[in-house]
Amino acid sequence: MSMSILGIGSGIDLNEVLDQLETAERMRLTPIKTQQKAINAKISAFGKLKSALTSFNSATEKLQKTDLFNSRQITGNDNFFTAKANSNAALGRYAIKIDQLATANSVATTATNDKTAQLGNDDESRTITIEQANGEKLEVTLNKDETSLEAISNAINNAKITHEDGTTSPSSVNATIVRSGAGDYQLVITSKETGEQNAITAISSSDQQLNAVMGFDSQNSEQSAMTEVAKAQDAHFTLNGIAVTSASNTIKDVVTGVDITLKEVTTTEQFLTVEADNSQAQTAIKEWVDAFNQLQSTMSSLTQFTAKDPNSAELNSSNGPLLGDATLRNIDQSIRSIFSKGQPGEISVLAQIGINMDSHGTLTIKENELNKALSANSDAVAKLFTGDGQTTGIANEVFAKVSSFIDSDGTIDTVTNGLNSTLKSLEKRYDQVNQSIDQTLERYRTQFTQLDVMISSLDSMSNYLNTQFEMMKNLK
Repeated sequence: MSMSILGIGSGIDLNEVLDQLETAERMRLTPIKTQQKAINAKISAFGKLKSALTSFNSATEKLQKTDLFNSRQITGNDNFFTAKANSNAALGRYAIKIDQLATANSVATTATNDKTAQLGNDDESRTITIEQANGEKLEVTLNKDETSLEAISNAINNAKITHEDGTTSPSSVNATIVRSGAGDYQLVITSKETGEQNAITAISSSDQQLNAVMGFDSQNSEQSAMTEVAKAQDAHFTLNGIAVTSASNTIKDVVTGVDITLKEVTTTEQFLTVEADNSQAQTAIKEWVDAFNQLQSTMSSLTQFTAKDPNSAELNSSNGPLLGDATLRNIDQSIRSIFSKGQPGEISVLAQIGINMDSHGTLTIKENELNKALSANSDAVAKLFTGDGQTTGIANEVFAKVSSFIDSDGTIDTVTNGLNSTLKSLEKRYDQVNQSIDQTLERYRTQFTQLDVMISSLDSMSNYLNTQFEMMKNLK
């Protein structure tokens, strides 16, 4: 085996000695690496904790809304009407009979075989005025080359109504070209809104030639150029025997908190039922309990302790990175204290609605008790979570507390920033120690090289002297 350069003079494997010294020196880095690993594990753990807290707070936020506990369920015959109810909707059963639907007014020109042919006179400009029963007046200015049915339709649809205060709003009518037969076209103008108040009352033009094509007067329809093809009419229906008239087929608050949209005329009464819907609140509460339990599971995994064996208290490598951490412990205790202190009111604690905490800190829920509480007194359950202006409510307190932990300037970010700062200091310390080790090893290498040369020189001198002694001995 060939010997390395270092030690060739002395006959000693100084490289092996240097490797052993380097191994010993590098041990100085081990405590720093251990600290870095522990801090990185804590930073990751706080990230997991923040994620679990954020999910819990999202579930909590849903319970802050009072409307959740006053949800309504609508039933009825969708063939004849649909309905939507808000949290203020009056509970009850309502008989509806629809006698007439609201319709929009439409007028049409006589048929022409060319929708692009100019129909006006030779004037450079003219104005078409469309008036409605509600007082709306649309004025459309047309150039000489914009008097075809197609051009007029586009101009009406792009026009805006100018009001007395100078503001504008979109046109309240639509214009379309209808192909009524083989090669025949008609311009149809229709009110955007239904009801008699939105009827088209007059269409006129400063261009008399164009007026002969599309003039209209609802008071003298027989003498008008345009023909009424769909009459404007209001909706007529009865609600529990009371006659109701509406310009629209969607009627708001005819029943408190309920919007009804009429779809078809009925021959008999149809029934609309508005009932309390506890399912949404029940689902939200269950999701909240699940989110809390998931938070507890996350906390448990981050703080778990496992001894190496039953007779040893030595820490195990599987222990959680936040074992014994005061921040996590304070977060957990802060949330639990809100649960335990109770709220003013008829229902003051979670146990009254079937939610209890077991010995492991997990929330359990008895769905039958929760449903019973919601059915019997949803307002009291709502107050437990949302408060009433004078009391805070569990959901509001929990949301505020958890937000203080997870906000950008909150507890977790503050702790994490501190850990990152410590990590940077350790990285700097690691570089310093590593540089010191490199310098020490370089000094050893220099010293070993000098030692090697010195030993080699001594060996040479020893050999020389031995040779001289032998020669002197032989001379005798």
